[in-house]
Amino acid sequence: MKHVKEYTRKSIHLIFGIIFLTLIYNFGANISIQIIGACLILGIIVSLLMKYKIQIPFLGKIVESVERENEKKLPGTAAIMFFISAIILLIIFQDNKTIILASLSVQIFADALAAIIGITFGKHKILGKKTLEGSTTCFIVALLCLAYFYPIQIALIAAIVATIIELIPLDDNLWVPLFTATTLKLLI
Repeated sequence: MKHVKEYTRKSIHLIFGIIFLTLIYNFGANISIQIIGACLILGIIVSLLMKYKIQIPFLGKIVESVERENEKKLPGTAAIMFFISAIILLIIFQDNKTIILASLSVQIFADALAAIIGITFGKHKILGKKTLEGSTTCFIVALLCLAYFYPIQIALIAAIVATIIELIPLDDNLWVPLFTATTLKLLI
């Protein structure tokens, strides 16, 4: 199968994302900031060691098995950006766990499923490597995630924003949760 690396990457994305959501849901902002902050520091250390060709058992193998060509300059960039985004959300919205959970859910589930559907079934390119099928999946999954937490009108607007941010060439691991949370804050 030619897309095994991307499927593996998105599986890891989903596993760690669900762990983070569970952590935030059960322990709140303060403890989650500490744990995710420790993950961020560890991630940066591993990334820098790998950048300078220092082998790290286990973690290095995981990062190498899923990194994209554009991440070779700084291995693990996607995870580092996600950790930073989660920490920013936990700091800014520490009194609103629902915004944090909803925004991170969009990045975790919509991004992963959009990529899987896009690479598996995507036939209609719309921007760079992004496909209509992947972007449609992103929107639908984002809408479902957000509708779990908020009324459909709010979920619809935030899902549109998340899908647009995911589509444009920004680091979606950083910006999708931040734009989604900001949109939710403005709408509620």
